[in-house]
Amino acid sequence: MIIAIDGPSGTGKSTTAREVARKLNFTFFDTGAMYRSAAWWIVQQGINPDDERKVVDSIHTFVYEIQTQDEQQRRYFVGGVDVTQAIRSHEISTIASKIAVYGQLRRELVKIQREFGKKANAVFEGRDMGTVVFPEAEVKVFLTASSSVRAQRRYRELLVKFPDLAQSLSEEQILKDIEERDHKDSTRAISPLKKAPDATLIDTSELTVDEVVDQILVLIRQKKKSCPSMRVTYGFVYWVARLWLKLFYRLQIEGLSHFRAGSAIIAANHASNLDPPIVSISCPCEVHFLAKESLFHIPILGRLIRHLNSHPVSREATDVATFRLIIGLLQSGQKVIVFPEGRRTSDGKIQLIERGLPFLMMKAKCPIQPVYIQGAFEIWPRTRRFPKLFGRIRCVFGSPIEWDEFEGLGKKIAEQRIMSRMTEALCKLQKWTESGAHGTPP
Repeated sequence: MIIAIDGPSGTGKSTTAREVARKLNFTFFDTGAMYRSAAWWIVQQGINPDDERKVVDSIHTFVYEIQTQDEQQRRYFVGGVDVTQAIRSHEISTIASKIAVYGQLRRELVKIQREFGKKANAVFEGRDMGTVVFPEAEVKVFLTASSSVRAQRRYRELLVKFPDLAQSLSEEQILKDIEERDHKDSTRAISPLKKAPDATLIDTSELTVDEVVDQILVLIRQKKKSCPSMRVTYGFVYWVARLWLKLFYRLQIEGLSHFRAGSAIIAANHASNLDPPIVSISCPCEVHFLAKESLFHIPILGRLIRHLNSHPVSREATDVATFRLIIGLLQSGQKVIVFPEGRRTSDGKIQLIERGLPFLMMKAKCPIQPVYIQGAFEIWPRTRRFPKLFGRIRCVFGSPIEWDEFEGLGKKIAEQRIMSRMTEALCKLQKWTESGAHGTPP
């Protein structure tokens, strides 16, 4: 589970997120510390933070590490240097806010955040966790507080951490800095500070940390209770189909740790008529997919896929109508299975990705969940009228391909890169599977 806590500085994000993580025994990721660490790195390199090109170039050599010590104390390292205290200075915070508007820099640091998110249940705090970094987070919270309260908190925090700066600090200057930073963060073109539509707003002005934490824990408990269950008919067919595939084809499902809630294009290689039911019953929730109308006339299979949210597409249907159907499902928060190679393979090899996949991603602005199916071609290839009775199938989920990797690119460039990334993802999953399927799929 990923919990995203956003909000401006001084609302208690870090303290709250750390305490929520402690109570749940989750990993805590302080996003602000990462940006301040990047700012520290830039200062050490002697780079002017106003020089966007040099800042972005330098981040490619930025090596960031978090170490958890006794009593959940976390220390931050850049290139092996402990920067835990150094990054909390007013100067570094100001520089961090300045460089945070650079789009390419944010994209590079988002990659680091998502890599952490793949490893364990985690609480992430920042300014765009629920809107950009983890739009599918199970729980999203946006903390707020009045500017004056936040300035008082920041002033007291700095006095405790840096008592030698008492003569140079003033609440008035801090209040001015906070208001300027709020304006800059909320009006920047790239990943602006804003509340996600599905985030819960909590005003911390008059609340203690414990009261804020308790409210968030209630949200988490409610979320766990409200996770949608499968419809009775879908669930029945789902478990019967899974039992059938397990019994006759020894189905193995890998990489479910990569599977996230929310809308997604589930894109798989296509080798067999078995592919749609294989992917459908490998997913832990209800999904949708398109199928040729002729498949609905096949005994057993037709009934099976109809109850698994399949949508028939006839040869007479236009591409526009088909794409409109898929985009509508995605925009309503559903997951849709597609086979981006188009036709089933004739030799079992991965084929070229067609242009429909990038079109769907660019329109729906949702992630692609790559899936590799092994064994279905040997059981039911195009040349065989009926499937073999026995065999072995493996369905492997890979790391999601995020939309923001391509956001801002020209249409043709984005299209080519999406197709390239999808091909690369399938090839990596194939190699991982054929080499023994050890560890977590790429």
